Amino acid sequence: MASTTPDSQVIQSLTPLATLIPGRYFRVPDYQRGYAWEEIQVKALLQDLQVLAESQHSGLHYTGTLVLVPGPGHTPERPVYDIVDGQQRLTTLNMLLNILIGLVEKAEGVKPGESDLYQSFIGRGSTLRGYRYVLQLNSDNEGFFRALMKGEADKRVVEYLSQKHLRTAYQQMSDWADKHADSSGKALAWIELITTRLGLIAYQPQDANEAGMMFEVINNRGKPLTELEKVKNYLIYYAIKKQFAGLQETINEKWGDILRNLAQAHHMADIDRQQLLRSAVVVYFGFRKQESNAAYNKLKAVFSLRSGGESEANKLKEFVEFLSDCSLYYETLFNRKSTYRHDNKTNRNAVTEIIAMIRSQTAHSGILPLYLCVMWLYGKKHISSDQLLRLLHRIERANFRVYMLPVGGARADSGHGMIFNIAHNLYAKVVKATGDSAQDDINAAVNSCQAALVDFTKHHGHKTLDAFKASFRLNPLDQNMDFYHWRGLRYFLANYEQALDPTRTSIIDLQLKANKANRHNDYFQIEHIYARGCPLQGPDPQQTSHQKRRLGNLMLLEWGVNGSVSNKPIEEKLQDLQQNGSSTKRATLAQVNEVIKDCRQVFGQSGLETTGAVSPEARFEKYIDLLDRIENRMIRFAGERWAFESEPGDSGKAQHV
Repeated sequence: MASTTPDSQVIQSLTPLATLIPGRYFRVPDYQRGYAWEEIQVKALLQDLQVLAESQHSGLHYTGTLVLVPGPGHTPERPVYDIVDGQQRLTTLNMLLNILIGLVEKAEGVKPGESDLYQSFIGRGSTLRGYRYVLQLNSDNEGFFRALMKGEADKRVVEYLSQKHLRTAYQQMSDWADKHADSSGKALAWIELITTRLGLIAYQPQDANEAGMMFEVINNRGKPLTELEKVKNYLIYYAIKKQFAGLQETINEKWGDILRNLAQAHHMADIDRQQLLRSAVVVYFGFRKQESNAAYNKLKAVFSLRSGGESEANKLKEFVEFLSDCSLYYETLFNRKSTYRHDNKTNRNAVTEIIAMIRSQTAHSGILPLYLCVMWLYGKKHISSDQLLRLLHRIERANFRVYMLPVGGARADSGHGMIFNIAHNLYAKVVKATGDSAQDDINAAVNSCQAALVDFTKHHGHKTLDAFKASFRLNPLDQNMDFYHWRGLRYFLANYEQALDPTRTSIIDLQLKANKANRHNDYFQIEHIYARGCPLQGPDPQQTSHQKRRLGNLMLLEWGVNGSVSNKPIEEKLQDLQQNGSSTKRATLAQVNEVIKDCRQVFGQSGLETTGAVSPEARFEKYIDLLDRIENRMIRFAGERWAFESEPGDSGKAQHV
């Protein structure tokens, strides 16, 4: 594809980089996803090069296809092409050539960027006049990419997953070059092979309609794009085709914030992006559960290129802004070190605490749309700080009672349709409230949402508070259930500790956020009171197993304490724990103190010191009595902690807001 050929020219034969690159410029448009190649794809390319180097065949080796359309500033004298397809491979080859050319320049004493090879394949210009680079990535990644190519990436913070991929690939190829191109001659040989033996088919669509069809096909092949990437691509393409500059500008402005917030939430995987997108379309558009899982196809159907005008473009523009706002609240939820601060001083600590509670829960997908909705409504001043706090507390209770219970809880995706509707209905009613009755309508919508959450909980969880409390007891006929393996156990015990000792602060994060690389950062661990390896056994294995698997047999314990006491009989274990707390002068957890008190009541005041006069059978019965006491207290706590206001069976001790 010579620089003087018309834009409609199609190259149908293999073209080496040495013919394709010089004199031309290539751009990754903003509607394309960022760099996505991982170690396996880079490794495959490097292996292909090594096989090609050893081959006796002298012809061109097909390495892929480039689909190009004239980009902004394109002229016959200075052709600039947007890459519709092939950016991953071309970006990788550009990085590899930069590494190899850098090795040659260093070995030959040429200043970086001044060799003919650099001017042909990497950048044209000079240090004094500046460079115009052969390949320019999309706006989210170009700055990082340029720093990487100059060896200055260590000074940059990785904000997006694509930047992480770029840095990893560059390091992988640098390591390869250190091994296989350790001299100027070897580096030149690899450059010669890459630029003259690798062939690409460069194809330029004949018109915009053909480019659009190719865009759709390309969007659904190769390394799969996430729904979020496909939605972004389609929205920008929609804006370009419909000539809605405002929509395109909003996407370019906001999409970086979306990806940055996902990165700061440490949620950069495809499933996390899907979760954010799904939640946003549920709230904003009211998409049903199945539609939200295929947001790209649904948006294409609703906002077709064949119809729609300015109002549809404005709707999409508002959605992008909404999605960006939601990404901030997503980061607030999942980043324990989030800098988000509630602006109401009265409720600031309370809001921060309940968000930390929800963060620490083990299930989020069901309640995420509603959480994002209430945070957004507050952020836009539609609801008050008190209303936000009440809604967040109601969300936390519903989530625990439906999705976190050990027995009788819902499946991970059960009830999503119902709670998704609750989220959209709240959003729709509040944003439509106008006029003199607006505040009354908003209050009614909030109250309706709270009532709907109770109905949702009773429909998909337990219908009554008593049934909810009963779920914390082992069924005598169930020989498989073990509360030690309950995913919500640590959350339950952390809340239990906070109820027993309200003076403790931030106990949820301390107990729930373990660091796998350094176990000592996991401040608390789960401990069996009646140890699994305890030599004292009941009259039959089933009774013994039942006592060891029950909720009342479990408590939190500081890390490192259990090593010396783990398999001892209960009386000896608790005596050691009591002495350990006294000798180290550190505060014993409140639940451990409660267990020690219970043990004294069961065995008598001297029970912790002497048990020799008690038969094994009698001791086992006392173990059952002890664990009953502990479990009954835990279950009373659960009923108080997660009861809804005025719920039948509520003892009235629960703290509601």
